[in-house]
Amino acid sequence: MFHSSFSFIIIIIFFFFFFFLIPHHNCSHDLSVSRHHPNPKHWPAGVDLVNTTCELCANASAAFRYSFCASSLQRLPITRMASFQGLAIVAMELAMENASETVQKIADMMNNGSFDHHGMAWLGDCMETYSHSVTALLNAIGAFMGKHYVIANAWMLQVTKGIRRCEVRFSRRGREASPLNKHNYDVLRLSDVVLCIIQFLEPT
Repeated sequence: MFHSSFSFIIIIIFFFFFFFLIPHHNCSHDLSVSRHHPNPKHWPAGVDLVNTTCELCANASAAFRYSFCASSLQRLPITRMASFQGLAIVAMELAMENASETVQKIADMMNNGSFDHHGMAWLGDCMETYSHSVTALLNAIGAFMGKHYVIANAWMLQVTKGIRRCEVRFSRRGREASPLNKHNYDVLRLSDVVLCIIQFLEPT
């Protein structure tokens, strides 16, 4: 159910905002990419956008995971023709797909009878968190498409705050790891990609 509805959303988004994803180079000459003074909006045609973006973000924050960023984005053919802003859209869509799938995973876990009432309460909270995250990601995409980067940033921070709370609450119960650890990690790391790109697009 979530997969089919998500696929429909993706088709609409990619069709309606096609030109947002395709890079448009208005510069008459190539500009070198500087790690110290990056200007992503004016990177030259032909630059390896995924690796350069992931490297830029890794240089900006020690907590950023370059390998995750590169592997997640490189596996999608659309990123080969995406703009710098387009990579943020792709990352948000991947996060939304992950969140939608996690809602279904949590529902399955709640139905398999392997959790006590405390675990069920925790799962219920995480279900609500992920459901809200799907909505927040949709809002973030809409704001980003409208170039309202500050608003998109706020929605993305709401997502990360909720997912971290989901992760921490389970670990406080004394379990070795959350059964949603991989899902939480993926959404948080994809959110990092979006938040990094936004910081280079926000007006200074």
